[in-house]
Amino acid sequence: MGNISPAAFQFQESLQSVDKMKEKQFTDKVENKKLKEACEDFEAILLNKILSSMREMIPEGGLFEKSYGEKIYQSMLDEEMTKQMAHGKGIGLSELLYEQLSAFDTTKHPVNGDSQNE
Repeated sequence: MGNISPAAFQFQESLQSVDKMKEKQFTDKVENKKLKEACEDFEAILLNKILSSMREMIPEGGLFEKSYGEKIYQSMLDEEMTKQMAHGKGIGLSELLYEQLSAFDTTKHPVNGDSQNE
C-alpha cells in the first residue's frame, strides 16, 4: 500500500480536475442567476419610479379625497405590479443589462480597484 502507481495518481488528478470544473460551473450558474435577479430587480425599481411619476401627473379629483391608506395601497399595488412586469417579459432592460454585465470580464477589469501594475 505504500506505493501509488502513476496511473492511479493521474486518475486521481483527473477526478480532482473534473470536480473543480463542476464546482466552477455550479458557482458560475449561481452567480449568473444572482446577476439575472439583480437586473430584473433594477428594472422593477425603474418601472416603479416611472409608474409613480405618471400617477403624480394625474390630477386628483372626484367626490372624495384619497385617504392616506388608499395612497399606501396604491403604492404597494404599483410596486407588486412592476415586480411582476420586470420578472416577466418587462421592457427588455433587464435582458440588456444582463448581457452587458455577464460579458464583463472581472479578471481584466478588477472590481475592487485592485489593478495590477504591468
